[in-house]
Amino acid sequence: MVRLAHLIPLGTVFLLFSNTVVQATSVVLDRGTFVGYSHGSIDTYLGIPYAKQPIGNLRYRQPEANDPYIGIYNATAFGPSCPQVSEATPTGAEGADLTDLTQLLIATFPTPEVTIAEDCLRINIWAPRGTKAGDDLPVVVWLHPGAFVFGEAGPYNGTAIVERSVQNGRPILYVNLNYRLAAFGFLPGREAKEAGITNLGLRDQRQAFHWLQQYIRSFGGDPRRVTIWGLNAGSESVGLHMLTNGGNNEGLFSGAVMQSGFPLPLNNYTQLQSTYDAYVSAANCSGTPDTLECLRQAPLQTLLTAMDTIPPETLTEGWEVIVDGEFIPEQPTTLLMKGSVARVPYIIADTDDEGTETALFFTAIDTDEAVRSWIVTEALPGISDADVDQILTLYPNDPAQGSPFNTGAINEIFPHFMQLSAIEGDLEFQGLRRFFLNHTWNYQPSWTYLSKLFKDLPGIGAGTSTDLLNLYGPGDLTDYLINFVALGNPNNGTGVVWPQWKATSPKILTIANDSVPLTIIDDTFREEGINLLISLLLQNPQ
Repeated sequence: MVRLAHLIPLGTVFLLFSNTVVQATSVVLDRGTFVGYSHGSIDTYLGIPYAKQPIGNLRYRQPEANDPYIGIYNATAFGPSCPQVSEATPTGAEGADLTDLTQLLIATFPTPEVTIAEDCLRINIWAPRGTKAGDDLPVVVWLHPGAFVFGEAGPYNGTAIVERSVQNGRPILYVNLNYRLAAFGFLPGREAKEAGITNLGLRDQRQAFHWLQQYIRSFGGDPRRVTIWGLNAGSESVGLHMLTNGGNNEGLFSGAVMQSGFPLPLNNYTQLQSTYDAYVSAANCSGTPDTLECLRQAPLQTLLTAMDTIPPETLTEGWEVIVDGEFIPEQPTTLLMKGSVARVPYIIADTDDEGTETALFFTAIDTDEAVRSWIVTEALPGISDADVDQILTLYPNDPAQGSPFNTGAINEIFPHFMQLSAIEGDLEFQGLRRFFLNHTWNYQPSWTYLSKLFKDLPGIGAGTSTDLLNLYGPGDLTDYLINFVALGNPNNGTGVVWPQWKATSPKILTIANDSVPLTIIDDTFREEGINLLISLLLQNPQ
């Protein structure tokens, strides 16, 4: 049945953007017609449901494929954002002066005005204008960041990337999507495990990949050439899709790009039972015959309020990806060491100062004793005093050796800040990047880069997400990305040749705001310290 609320006249000129006429464009899926818009050189389709929406009895269920589409659908606006927690403001932000970074990110990634609702499993597609079924263009799929507890696809507009691909003579399609977050997407505990609803946000992503296999050809895309790409939580998601299902990617993707977020040791579903219990209690479902069914029936506002009573992520509670024995059968690091990984080419990347933005939350860790306590209780629980001594020898409280690296004491915004930033960045980012490379390079082509862009941002330096400003700019990294999506190799025979990473020759592309922005160096910086941190992490998984 045609839903009248979705009816709009086909072929009509219906929008104005900056006084430029925008025309309707449409695509047929099953017996449904999705009407998007053409603006400049891009066709855009927004807010397409890629699964049955997780509302009513489908709340806290695995995602299900849509019934065949029928009728006419308005695909000119983003769908709702998924329910989520509020993004936290770091306590050390005053000294860092985040104004410049915030303004840069807002200018590049403006957030559209949308509602928060559970019917949020929507996908968005940008294609070169006039692309049609049979063109078989390669596709890149963006998974947004947000620590699995907040975020949305809407700010990450694919226009600049698709336009650049056309200019480069290698046209691609850009896709992004929303997935369930926080308590709605990552419910832990025995009850969630028994119901098979752990890691629902990752399962949503996987369902979106299946949707693309079925429908992307109608938009002119090639389902055989799909690259999945993400930052932070989105990047960790990409890595986990490479590791799940015994490394069998089911033909869902042919390449992967990971930025500043990699599979790391995880809690299992029982270790976070207290989170489930606290959530149930706050939602007034304690003592009911079936607490999960009570959660399914509860009003949305009740669940949002209950969710916000629980810290979003700590060692012992929160909304996190977990080892569930199913989607993630074992620790990701174990799966990597076993070689249980999808054999697809990939790019894996870090910024130079990954730890600074996390360390802004550590203002209370401002003495030598507090740093030692943080290491043995939070960073690497269970390690010995001798191990701590060795870490502090390699990562001393010396701004000259701290992060933001090579910036001196000017960025020591509170005592021990640069020391903490260096440890955090190497433990959770640089070390895990190298760990992934070391255990996969001999199976598949792999490339890695280090971004030193925006080193002059006070306190932050080349922090997490700063390289996105180049990728969506567009900039040099955009071109490498387009080449990789189109060719399975970031090189196209021109410019700086980016060598594959090999354990026998670990080369890394560096990009900086210098007169020579692109260089190739050995990926061996801080090798002794990084090797120590990762070996201790593997001995004492969180």
